[in-house]
Amino acid sequence: MTVYIGIDWSENKHDVCFLNEGGEVLQALELEQSLAGYQQLEQARARQGAAGSECVIGIETSHNVLLDYLNAQGYRQIYVLPPNAVKSAQGRYRQSGAKSDRRDARLIADILRVDRSKYQVWIPDSDLTRQIRGMISLVDYLTPQIWQTGNRLRATLMRYYPNALEVFSSLDSPISLAWIQAYPSPEAARSVDFKAFQAFAKAQRHTQPKKLAACYARLQAPRPAAADAISALYAQSVFKNCIRVTRDPVKLKDDPKKLLDRFERRRMELT
Repeated sequence: MTVYIGIDWSENKHDVCFLNEGGEVLQALELEQSLAGYQQLEQARARQGAAGSECVIGIETSHNVLLDYLNAQGYRQIYVLPPNAVKSAQGRYRQSGAKSDRRDARLIADILRVDRSKYQVWIPDSDLTRQIRGMISLVDYLTPQIWQTGNRLRATLMRYYPNALEVFSSLDSPISLAWIQAYPSPEAARSVDFKAFQAFAKAQRHTQPKKLAACYARLQAPRPAAADAISALYAQSVFKNCIRVTRDPVKLKDDPKKLLDRFERRRMELT
């Protein structure tokens, strides 16, 4: 026999509905977003006397650990339904437009029972593809925070240490951030002679030594000075922000490219 299982997922819990081939509700339950909750789904299936190979499962997302669990349990007939398809079919079981998770779970199961041929079985991504997806998601999540921290750093430097903004090509370059961490105040910068400045640039692998004289001149250019107390206070804040800016983003810029290179090599091996 074939059993159709609809899952209406959410962050904290999942509503599940089992239908038989005639559309009759066999059972409905609510699962916690936990291993114990997932195991309840297995127990419910066992109560119906259905093997995993006899179950057709529908859900509206492919980005949930529940799918990894179902795949690991041997379910091979999993369908990820487009949310618009589920929304457009909601009139089947209710006149009101109000959402009901339990009824949506039944609807998802019934869509597969009636229209399964319209959809394709979900195929899990390879481990490498999952790594790429995860890295891109992480970069997307961190980018706004990086920009916010960078803007705060720029505003703080403008207040008490504007020369640091102009020494190297850009504030978010590794050498600029390393400079501010090493010399977080105008007073510290004034203590650096040109020979020490060259040594710092060499240690940071600066690739244009002929430009260092101009960089040093911008660093030492006279500017209105902030009060000593302000300079000392802001130097502490800037140092902390530099640590936050440099901790991961520089590495994150390279990681997606490395993963994509691996993906391309793998694709070439398979063709």
